[in-house]
Amino acid sequence: MMTRVAIVGGGASGLVCAIEAARAGVEEVVVLEAADRIGKKILATGNGRCNIGNADIISDDYNRPEFVQAVMNALPSEEVQRFFSDAGLLAFEEDEGRIYPYSNKAATVVDMLRLCLDEAHVELRCGEKVRSVRPADSSSAWDVTFEDGSHERFDAVVVAVGGAPAKGLVPADVKYAPTHPVLVGLKTDTANIKGLSGIRVRARLYLDTEPEDLRDAWMDVVDPDFESDYEGPETHGEILFRDYGISGIAVFDMSRYVRPGQMVFIDLLPDLDPQQKVDFIWNQAIAHPTRTACQIMAGMLPSRVARAVVVAAGIDPDEPIIAEQEAVVLAMVSESFGLTVKGIADPKQAQVMRGGYAVKEFDPETMQCKKHPGLFAVGEALDIDGRCGGYNLHWAWTSGLLAGRAVAAASVR
Repeated sequence: MMTRVAIVGGGASGLVCAIEAARAGVEEVVVLEAADRIGKKILATGNGRCNIGNADIISDDYNRPEFVQAVMNALPSEEVQRFFSDAGLLAFEEDEGRIYPYSNKAATVVDMLRLCLDEAHVELRCGEKVRSVRPADSSSAWDVTFEDGSHERFDAVVVAVGGAPAKGLVPADVKYAPTHPVLVGLKTDTANIKGLSGIRVRARLYLDTEPEDLRDAWMDVVDPDFESDYEGPETHGEILFRDYGISGIAVFDMSRYVRPGQMVFIDLLPDLDPQQKVDFIWNQAIAHPTRTACQIMAGMLPSRVARAVVVAAGIDPDEPIIAEQEAVVLAMVSESFGLTVKGIADPKQAQVMRGGYAVKEFDPETMQCKKHPGLFAVGEALDIDGRCGGYNLHWAWTSGLLAGRAVAAASVR
């Protein structure tokens, strides 16, 4: 049995790993946190409410679905939820399967974790910045080197440092995927969205590298047998127009796929099919022949968004709709309101960093490094990221708990 284990990082994955390892019999578990207190990022999640998970987790919601599926086979979602209920945390399910503490306070989650850490006799050491983790010479143990040059020896080490871990932290032969921020707003061209800052819409956001295909898709308005071959990524939810571009949950999710120079398209009426859009616009134009194009569209969209759509369609916003073809064009633009992506918004606002240690280097059933027994990595330190809605915290809890069990079950090399 490993008698002394270091958890490098006092975030979500590290804390549950420490609790599980100590409960499973590891004699001494030490959490080494560089910040002045543990759980700081947990407190900021979910706008301070802490979206601890989701009732509808599937591996396809992550960038490395095969690895994530293997991890979830080893530790099903129900066991993660049971960990929190057994810890004494009351939770509830909100829209779209999001799970929150009943208190609606992230501090409640941290408080419960702290209580469990105390009960399991885990040692917490804050302000301890780790420089490197290396195998000890002529030993099965691991040497942890701190920022001040001091060393400490452990039987095993779990790296739970969060996103963008330092490349030199672990042995150089552990492959590393370059990091970049995701789940963040997007900078776009703003010509078509001037004056919309602060307006929120519920929409579908999708990506297509061939914009002309979108125009072809509108053949189904006149040809019911036409089928679009678009199979690119799409997201659903709130979009918030900003001075720099767009933000909101649907945009955060799309930031995982889109790259500068590509176009994202907003379907502002996602619950209507193309023909329904055309029919509604044209029927309203017939029923209200003196209403302008803007006034007709304002019955479907926020007034400023309606004007932006009409202008983008190349139709006079202050004149009535006089031909069905104009209704077709307006419907088309409302479904494919395109913006060219220039890059991400403030990287400091990103919820997750993609990249980190390559998953092929680790065993999905234990989170242990294949090349270095006794070295584990969990949470965002690995090249795993998921969509908004509790998916990334679920990954942190799952990988942390799995590693905690494996650390306790492993023998010293």
